[in-house]
Amino acid sequence: MAPTPIDVTSTKGWQTIEAYLPEDFEVLAKEQKVLEVQYGAARITSARDLLRLILLHAGAGLGLRQTVSMMAESGGCSVSHVTLHKKMRLAAPYLRALVSRLVAAAGPSAERWAGYDVVAVDGSSFGGPGAEGTDARVHLQLRLPDLEVVDAVIEDRSVGETFKRFTWHEGQLALGDRGYANPPGIASVVEQGADVLVRVNRSALPMRTPGGDPVILMDWLRSLKGYMSRERRVVVYSREHQRQIEGRLIGMRLHAAEAEKARARLRRELGSKATLLDMEAAQYVVLFTTVPASRMSVEMCLELYRLRWQIELAFKRWKSLCHFGRLPNYRDDTILSWLYAKLLLALLMHRMVSGTSALFPPAAEELDDSPMAFDAVESRHHRLARNRRRSTAA
Repeated sequence: MAPTPIDVTSTKGWQTIEAYLPEDFEVLAKEQKVLEVQYGAARITSARDLLRLILLHAGAGLGLRQTVSMMAESGGCSVSHVTLHKKMRLAAPYLRALVSRLVAAAGPSAERWAGYDVVAVDGSSFGGPGAEGTDARVHLQLRLPDLEVVDAVIEDRSVGETFKRFTWHEGQLALGDRGYANPPGIASVVEQGADVLVRVNRSALPMRTPGGDPVILMDWLRSLKGYMSRERRVVVYSREHQRQIEGRLIGMRLHAAEAEKARARLRRELGSKATLLDMEAAQYVVLFTTVPASRMSVEMCLELYRLRWQIELAFKRWKSLCHFGRLPNYRDDTILSWLYAKLLLALLMHRMVSGTSALFPPAAEELDDSPMAFDAVESRHHRLARNRRRSTAA
């Protein structure tokens, strides 16, 4: 059930939103000096007025003139579109601070997977009107059991996906796709006391046996019999950190139908650049993890990795419901403010509709290690996630 739209121009609508904001949102505005003016009298004197304008502008996707006109007609503060534009250029640090407050307030997860607090990571790119490339990226840490955002940061196009850009803690399990499968990123997680479960990138994650011999990944995958999952001990070396990371290489051959779907996705993504070796590798699921086998079996690792799509669904929801992709212009400062305003709205929306968690495995549940169980697992968790969403707004 979709949340009821909230009108930030109305007193009641704004009070609903304000109830979910950090208590010190006015103090933060003064600390970030976003209300100060260089010349003349200030037209926007409170964080309340500023946020109502910014959230209306970004949330409704209105132009600057439309935003200030609608706010004035509703009885809110009356300012020019130039004033709002100047505030948008300055607002990114303040909005970033609000986002940080909200994600910090989420607290630790009460539900864990094999004792781990599972945190998935991913990034999504956005481009402004007419842009041929990327203008900004949102980097996200999402706790899987309760779908709470642990960290969310917006960077320019130069910052790629890496585990290194996040803070990790003992007891956490970092879950990432191929983009995060590189020695420096994995080493940074391990050095902070956390563990890693990541899908292997053949070209970016060289591995060796405990004895020091190179692991020829495709040779090992071709040796797998049938469709049962297998594992072996491997070592990853990070030159940047001058250390070896011991872990487990997990492999599984997909059934024919699932393998064909994987090859079709690869053709869509790479087009003519897809090689024969790429197409062959697409029929396998290959993971690397630092989690001990005594703590999490091969089947549990595969089951857990299948839940990584939750973070992709979060981005899809944000792009669909919050229109993240509709950047206002080409200016880096206003783009950052726009995206942080969108992110703030997405977090507020999540707070309003969140219930208790359901994305964690019942203790007595049998784990199916068959690749054909993939769709069944997704369907089950879709159902659980759907059932857990209920409105807590007044």
